[in-house]
Amino acid sequence: MAFAHLVQPIMKSIASLLFLAGSIAIGSAAAGQPNIVFILADDMAWHGTGTQMESGFSRSAGKTRRTPHLDRLAKSGMVFSRAFSAAGMCAPSRCSIQTGMSAARTKFSGNGNFGTTSREVTYDGRRNKGRLMLEPSPIGSIDPKAITMAEHLKRLGYATAHVGKWHVYGGGPGQHGYDVHDGETSNKEGNSKAPADPKNIFSMTRKAIGFIEAQVAAKKPFFVQVSHYAEHNAVQYLEETYEACLRDKNIANITPVALRKRVAQRSAMVEDMDHGIGTLIEKLDQLGVRENTYVIFTSDNGHYRDTGEERLLRGDKWWLWEGGIRVPMIVSGPGVAPGSNCDANVVGYDLLSTFVELAGGHPEQLKDVDGVSLKPLFDGKLPARFTKRSLHFHYPHHRNTALHSAVIRGDHKFFRFWERPGSMYLYNLENDIHEGSNVANDYAAIARELDREMDRHFAAVNASQPKPNPNANATYKPYDPDAPEAAAHVNNPAAKKPNDPAAKKRERQKRRDAKKKARDR
Repeated sequence: MAFAHLVQPIMKSIASLLFLAGSIAIGSAAAGQPNIVFILADDMAWHGTGTQMESGFSRSAGKTRRTPHLDRLAKSGMVFSRAFSAAGMCAPSRCSIQTGMSAARTKFSGNGNFGTTSREVTYDGRRNKGRLMLEPSPIGSIDPKAITMAEHLKRLGYATAHVGKWHVYGGGPGQHGYDVHDGETSNKEGNSKAPADPKNIFSMTRKAIGFIEAQVAAKKPFFVQVSHYAEHNAVQYLEETYEACLRDKNIANITPVALRKRVAQRSAMVEDMDHGIGTLIEKLDQLGVRENTYVIFTSDNGHYRDTGEERLLRGDKWWLWEGGIRVPMIVSGPGVAPGSNCDANVVGYDLLSTFVELAGGHPEQLKDVDGVSLKPLFDGKLPARFTKRSLHFHYPHHRNTALHSAVIRGDHKFFRFWERPGSMYLYNLENDIHEGSNVANDYAAIARELDREMDRHFAAVNASQPKPNPNANATYKPYDPDAPEAAAHVNNPAAKKPNDPAAKKRERQKRRDAKKKARDR
């Protein structure tokens, strides 16, 4: 074990030296470089802010969400209606953000094996029992050889910081190019014990501001990722914010009362995060660097949240349906037109290439990345490559879902459900954002082309794919996307075991915890 801890830094040092020797053409420090503030929310739905993510579509804003600072940020810049997370869950998405790689390429495609130093994929997971297909185990740690966005930006002369949730292991941000950081954090560190600092929102904000002030004083360009724990469970908030949310006209009349309280609690947590974001942006103004600073806001993945409204998007966290991967995204900064909108398809693994170009580098010379720079979009341009490109998503795991992968190109989204071989699922996101109508038969040529495109990508990145299970249970019924009971897609119906004693025990514990929490309040 001690040897394993020594190997990673050595491998990282060797990789970094090779990177420095072989990437001079990517760019070097240049005068007048902009600063970059990257704000990442946790588990936020596409309509998780008070801003319409799609212009003219009122339901793309959360009517019970109070986010005045994010709303002002949106008015000062560009809102993306078709921004997607690289994965439907936290850790894989964050790994893709840091490396610019799709989940198929990183092989960190699901939760599990966290902190592993092995890069070997196995097929012996406990969730495989009786299933038609065996899932490949995810590699639950960032590859020590991968060059992160922070390492690229340091090469370009930037000071770097990562504040808040890391969740991709690998020794923490300090092993991957970040000068200032909070260590190898995951979810638990976000459950604050200080009532005045819910989800560490305000202490994180103070740390980020301290870093920024130091770089401004040193006249050094900076990159800081403020990686919030909100709005991941557990729900925490300032009591006064919660009371104000209960009185909000869009929340006060929600019934039943239990739902009203849940909506108010989560809205309060998001409002507190919004306040922290506002404090950070105000400091940029006070320091006189706002005009030369890009501020990017998005979420690591989508989620379904109680809002008192009818469900908008199909699916939930973990899924590759829109509810799991369509996320809010706002960008403000030099050259970004105020009040502008963009409907190009963009994805979380585009951010590395984007930040390299913003910093004066040459993203087209990056190796082993799947993303592209979004700077042309920030500048109000729409190159042809954005209408023709394919976005790739890969979740070949049983946990909370079915084994599935997806490709988005233009308006079309193609699914492969691995336990339904030969079946094709195609949806037109332009006129069917709910993904309720499978049009694969009507557009068979497009379905076949995207099916081949998926195979092409998997081959190019050596993706881990499911394998037939020689011990499959003859009575096992795979998930059927067209079945009526699958309409909500919150969990995989095929994975539910009504008579499972462990599941019953967990449900009893949830009820006890809920009662205790109610008493404590």
